[in-house]
Amino acid sequence: MTTLEDILKSKGPMMSSELASIIETKLKIPKNSASQKVVRDKSILKVKGFFSSGQSFCYLEQHTKEFDFFDRLMKSMLENGKKYWFCLNAIKASGGLISQNYLECYTNYPILPLKSHLPFKKVMQKFVENDILIFNNGYYFIAPKLNQSVLNFTQYQTIELIKEDIINNFNSLTKNIGLISYKTGEKFAEYGKFKWAFKGVCPVSGLKENNTFGYLLADILFGHPIYEKDVLFYLEKLKTIQSFKKSSRLLPFLIVDDIDTDALKLLKKNGIIVGFISELFGNKYAETLKELVTVLNNAGASLKKDPNKYLDLIIELKKYNQGLANNIKGALFEFVVGHIHSLENNCSIEIGREIFENGKHEIDVFATNNQKIIFVECKATKGQITIEQVDKWLGLKIPAFKKWASKQETWKNKELEFEFWSVNGFEKNAEEKLKQTSTSATKIKISFLDGKSIRDKALKLKNKKLKEAIDNFFLKTEV
Repeated sequence: MTTLEDILKSKGPMMSSELASIIETKLKIPKNSASQKVVRDKSILKVKGFFSSGQSFCYLEQHTKEFDFFDRLMKSMLENGKKYWFCLNAIKASGGLISQNYLECYTNYPILPLKSHLPFKKVMQKFVENDILIFNNGYYFIAPKLNQSVLNFTQYQTIELIKEDIINNFNSLTKNIGLISYKTGEKFAEYGKFKWAFKGVCPVSGLKENNTFGYLLADILFGHPIYEKDVLFYLEKLKTIQSFKKSSRLLPFLIVDDIDTDALKLLKKNGIIVGFISELFGNKYAETLKELVTVLNNAGASLKKDPNKYLDLIIELKKYNQGLANNIKGALFEFVVGHIHSLENNCSIEIGREIFENGKHEIDVFATNNQKIIFVECKATKGQITIEQVDKWLGLKIPAFKKWASKQETWKNKELEFEFWSVNGFEKNAEEKLKQTSTSATKIKISFLDGKSIRDKALKLKNKKLKEAIDNFFLKTEV
């Protein structure tokens, strides 16, 4: 083991300048010689290209298995490469994954060429090339080797749909009260070469200058705690575009459900309008969304402690926001499936878990008990499941899930079951393929359920609320 390895093993990951300083003292060599020793040493790993003065973040392979490794990398970027830190902070706050649309909003990287600023795509390319992030199908993920938390795609995607619903409502509100001109509201729009969650032309007289209207610009933070550091990206974006010589006058909004006092003070000090969801759209709407996020963030515990909570939320959403209820029907159906398994098989439940095995795959519902492990594919779509979807499940997903399960030492003696639940059933050739496969499978159990089978299960469980939700929301044909 080299001297550098020994230092990192005892003290943990650190910046190259700090490591060089220790080497300088330990070996009694000149500062420049110590720095060169760190640069040339091939026995340690380094993250390069993100830090001031050509520094690097030094670590050992074993450090990536420690729960705080990613936080230490973030802290180093905050202190030595803040312009890159914005990206990692946004992804961390979103649970380890985020869509490109929102990440473009939550960083201070321009999406169009801007002098003396690194563009968004170039910054993200650096993160991907350094194996810090993975880009897949429009989403950025913290690389699995750096992230010790479980990724939950259902949770994130549902919160994203809620945010879009809030933005749509904000569009209607600002249009109806005259804060923006009719039909000028845009979601995920460019202004000043940066991306904003919402933009509209503002005809308010105080913002008009030289016969030119101003603009209302808004971003939204929702679904996680919001602290002072989490709003800095917004202030940086505004600071940059307000420095332009011909910048229009702006009406800046940040939409939030809740926010730390220091963050609120900082925003108000900088003249930002903080739009609380409860104040903009009413307490009932805000409380329903907050309860929904609580259920999403603790799906397994929620189904165990208060299994009917999500059913009550379905009723509330249908009453106050049918559009949102329909948009998140897929996520709510996964709760139904998890609920049934928890009652029927006394299982522990995870919903929307992401795994990386021969690519990225989502386990819609993951149910486990002492005897078996059940992987459930859930579809609440209007159309029937096609043969292509069944082939993907059988040929790609099931092998990946089997391989992943085989690596878990404590599951070696448990039975593996794979289920496909579809509210609107399966096309004829898809159903025939599933019947054939389920009959021929020997080492694992494969089964599939259509709407009638799902309803029959609910009837046997004698849970009135569950049956009504299936009948009146999931199986009811919309006119």
